[in-house]
Amino acid sequence: MSKNTAAWRVVGGLAGTLVILVGGYVAVAHGRYFDPVPALLLALLAFLLQATNLRAVEANVSLTSILLGAAIALSGPLGAAVVGLAAPWGMLRSTPLLPTLFNALTNALIGVVGGFAFLAARGVIQPSRALSPLGLLQHELLPLTVATIVMLICNVLCVGLVISVTGGPSTLLTARRVVQQVWRTYLGYGVVSFLAVVLWDAAELGPASMVVILVPLVFAQWSYLQQRAEAISHERTVASLVAAVDAREPARRGRNQQVAAVCELIGDRLRLTPSQFEALHFAALLHDVGMISPAPDRREGRPQPLPDDLDRIRRHPDRSVEMLASIAFLADSISAIQAHHERWDGRGYPGGVRGPAIPLLARILAVADTVCALVSADPAGGVDAAVEQVRARAGSQFDPECVAALGQVTADVRRALCGEGGRRPAARTPLVWDHDLPSASDLLASRAPAHG
Repeated sequence: MSKNTAAWRVVGGLAGTLVILVGGYVAVAHGRYFDPVPALLLALLAFLLQATNLRAVEANVSLTSILLGAAIALSGPLGAAVVGLAAPWGMLRSTPLLPTLFNALTNALIGVVGGFAFLAARGVIQPSRALSPLGLLQHELLPLTVATIVMLICNVLCVGLVISVTGGPSTLLTARRVVQQVWRTYLGYGVVSFLAVVLWDAAELGPASMVVILVPLVFAQWSYLQQRAEAISHERTVASLVAAVDAREPARRGRNQQVAAVCELIGDRLRLTPSQFEALHFAALLHDVGMISPAPDRREGRPQPLPDDLDRIRRHPDRSVEMLASIAFLADSISAIQAHHERWDGRGYPGGVRGPAIPLLARILAVADTVCALVSADPAGGVDAAVEQVRARAGSQFDPECVAALGQVTADVRRALCGEGGRRPAARTPLVWDHDLPSASDLLASRAPAHG
């Protein structure tokens, strides 16, 4: 089944689920709480925000989330569904039909589910001025907080599902990562929705309340976009360096991206913070950039390295650090890059660091790097054989905790490296000698100078 077909099936499933939920609500509630005026005004505003580019294009959440929360409290689940369906169509000129449909149905679905949660938490639709401050907190803020949490869970599960069926990480893995990144922002949007509702209805400002609320947030989103543009620039810089590594050693083309994918899986199991994830991602992509330094003779068919090769390999972590030290955004990645060939038993290089003194990100990178090398060297054995070899070295070459985390995500690693078939095809240009293999680590350890 193609990725496009799988995505269309997800869209069909979302549409069916939405129809069932809306139909059930209409049958049971008979359209209670639905006020078309705020629903249509908020839907128009959501559409215009998207159409005029006043949105966080790369953000996991957007101003639409505020409008959905406001619609729940002003027009009930049906009003939220109308707002959710309308918003993404403002981007239709710049976004293909399939993603637009997915976004519209997802927004509508989370609006309906959030509306149900709001009502279940004893939320009051269209609060009046008769509500006391305590009543507003009890019947608006608390229910909107509950609704926001439910909407976040529903949103990340939908996004994780479509990513999973189109070849990405598992649904739960994606959901955990997104929740970790955005839950504070999402709850903040729930609070802003509460303020908008109070100004709209209880304070009788009506639609003008959205101007008061959204204008400063639009400027905040613009600031976010500037930060995101800087992040994209960082990615392009890293991509250029990775391309240089691939050009130097064509047989390793794509290896760094595979190592980054495995690092991500292990890091998720070890509950890394978002900043640690980013540092590990860049370290995985750039850990071998020092290998693009001038190399000695690389004759085809040579089964063992020459002494010059060994010296170059021992120096490549320090060489990588020298090349990257002046790039400010890589500061948190440097220690992992420098220490990714250190061993748990202290026999690694370049510093002979031992055990927990090795930076955590470097320990993760060492495990991921070796797994990818083993799978590349023995495609027939696949990921399971590679994991077994790594497991046998827990406590000697590798951190036992990182090895245990690898064992827990073996199925995801298999999918990341070998696809659904479970076996990776042999490389067209196999490496003569791969310094990332365990045998290479042992050889370098046996010939390493004593560390003080």
